[in-house]
Amino acid sequence: MRLASIPTLAIALALGGCFVVTPGHRDDVLNNTGTDAGTDGAVPPGTDAGVDGGGSTNLLVDSCGDSSATYEILRDSRSPFIVDTTSLVNRVSTCGTGASPGNDGFLAVEVTAGDLWHFHVIPDPATPGQDRDPFLYLVLASGSSCDTRACQHSSNSCLGGGDEHFAFVAPEDGIWYLGIDDANPGGGVYQIEAIRLQCGDGMKVHGEACDGSATCSSSCQEILSETRPNEVEANDNPIEANFVEIPSATNEITLSGNIGGGTCTYPDVFDFRIGDDNSALTVDILKSDGTVCDNASLTPFNIILRSSAGETRAGPMTDPVTGCAQLRVTGLSAAAYYVYLEHDAPIEDRIVPYQVRLRVTPP
Repeated sequence: MRLASIPTLAIALALGGCFVVTPGHRDDVLNNTGTDAGTDGAVPPGTDAGVDGGGSTNLLVDSCGDSSATYEILRDSRSPFIVDTTSLVNRVSTCGTGASPGNDGFLAVEVTAGDLWHFHVIPDPATPGQDRDPFLYLVLASGSSCDTRACQHSSNSCLGGGDEHFAFVAPEDGIWYLGIDDANPGGGVYQIEAIRLQCGDGMKVHGEACDGSATCSSSCQEILSETRPNEVEANDNPIEANFVEIPSATNEITLSGNIGGGTCTYPDVFDFRIGDDNSALTVDILKSDGTVCDNASLTPFNIILRSSAGETRAGPMTDPVTGCAQLRVTGLSAAAYYVYLEHDAPIEDRIVPYQVRLRVTPP
């Protein structure tokens, strides 16, 4: 669960988050003019003059995949910076199933296969009076344009000005375009953060669950086990998912966590391995006394099983008698899987505690 019911900036400060803009950063306002407050002009595609704080910092391009524009390409992490779409237009009206009638701008991000990235956007806290509802997505250019129909990498999870964010694993070398869009018409001023993660360097950064600690996996995920069964936040995406060690003696484990209590619909994600082909998986939500859920009100969320490639393998399912969310899957191959606890609408009125039992049955 990632809290989002209190103002986003307050969350960022309280959790040591990303979005802190000081007055000294206000000259880092990037738009589609080719200039910013401290430079004389734009830079050609392929340069990175502004990443370290020097040179031109025209990051935002008006049209996704526009090879004629001059802009900077991100190749590494960049501290929080401001982009302004008020002078742009609405070119992308939908992304997947989400409507995005706001003005949109794009950041070019060059990646290498296997790179891990973490992206965030919020309305700029230093620009008062904005009615913004950010919509963030990442798409690959094909020729001179981008196909936003699938929108596999996106975030439109929060009501109003919530913190939209997602993690991305680069499938191949190339240049992707980060779209800064909005569910409301018109443009706005937004604060952006782009982080290229480097798991294994011993330094935990935002977007990594951990790095180098005793309870940290080689993939920088917090490890849950029989002796450490409580969810560790934030775990709302595959990169930061909690890694679950299922005991070989029993082939089952019960985990505890919380979901809801905010204005966003980010899931809780658990990563685990199945060691034998043709295995079965059972996932149940338990009551506080350890018995299986018997009231649908205890599960205001769905349980989804996905592969390591993000493909949905099973779910959502409910018990036909009780209405409780559950999973019953057979014929699974030996592989890595993710269990998602997902809610379609914000659970604003309460934080929902849960106990989830994962049971693997070998062939």
